[in-house]
Amino acid sequence: MNVALIGTRRAAAHARWLAAAPGLTLVGVAYDTDEQAAVRLASGHPAAEVTADALSLVKREDVDMVVVATPPRAHEEIVALALHRDLRVVCETPLAADRTTALRLSELAELRGARAYASFPWRHNEALCEARSWILRADVGEILAVDMTLHDDSHLGPGTRWSWRQRLGEGGALMELAPHLFDLLRWMTGVSAWDVSSAWTHRLSDMRHGPHGRSVVEVDDMAQVELTAFGQVTRARVMASRVCPERSLQLVFTGGKGILRVTADPTDGSATLTLKTGSRSVQRLAAPDRMNPYTRLDDDDPSHTRATFDDGLLALRTAHAALALATLQNEA
Repeated sequence: MNVALIGTRRAAAHARWLAAAPGLTLVGVAYDTDEQAAVRLASGHPAAEVTADALSLVKREDVDMVVVATPPRAHEEIVALALHRDLRVVCETPLAADRTTALRLSELAELRGARAYASFPWRHNEALCEARSWILRADVGEILAVDMTLHDDSHLGPGTRWSWRQRLGEGGALMELAPHLFDLLRWMTGVSAWDVSSAWTHRLSDMRHGPHGRSVVEVDDMAQVELTAFGQVTRARVMASRVCPERSLQLVFTGGKGILRVTADPTDGSATLTLKTGSRSVQRLAAPDRMNPYTRLDDDDPSHTRATFDDGLLALRTAHAALALATLQNEA
């Protein structure tokens, strides 16, 4: 299967995953401004061309799948073209810069009967898959409370490498990081409907130093959201930060029978699972995990590890609902 990769920054992880996935050949990398980065990504793939014309690359007759890893505002045109050509699509999170565009893409994918996937790599972590099976098997009983924290160091300090990540609707802890947690919340608990009950955000600085000068910061650096499972007693707290000196994912599921803790390293995918109930205590150390979504594209998916555009839309809707509440709180 021949793959076209659109983007250069987040696309680096996709290039590594594609190289490790059997049966996939990277035939092109499209860039907007950073040609050197595109050349570096293509260097490990002899068949890959480098081009500044993303749409022409998507139109190539020999392309079977398109991976879109551009800033969110550039997603729609590229993704829509790929869907109309009946190509497979993998799109980075967030699916779009706004809910209306995300809905259009989700509806188009359904209309075309497309194999279109949102990029939620944590679904492909074997330790989290095991933790999910324990939860769905009711090893901790009915889930009563969930606590999720994602720490990232991408904006630690006064600078930024990505001016677009300072724009409202595209960057920030709430719109970039929290959707991954919202998706994990739905996927791991099996509860699809959650209402946002409260939210707050915090911005450390109104200005950052970027590669081309000073960048105005319109988004948050930290966000916390509280949610309630629709029609159930379950409560959840989701917290995301992009200004922490360490990178970590911490999940705690409290049930009627016990508690399950997951601590994972986003850098290498390693994790520790600890399950404690009244009758037993189990701890498992999981080895580093590449969380490669491309090794399972053609497999049966009984655990629903592949996230669809609908999943991406749900995560984005939750983020926007939280943003609306946080904005009201900040203006009060």
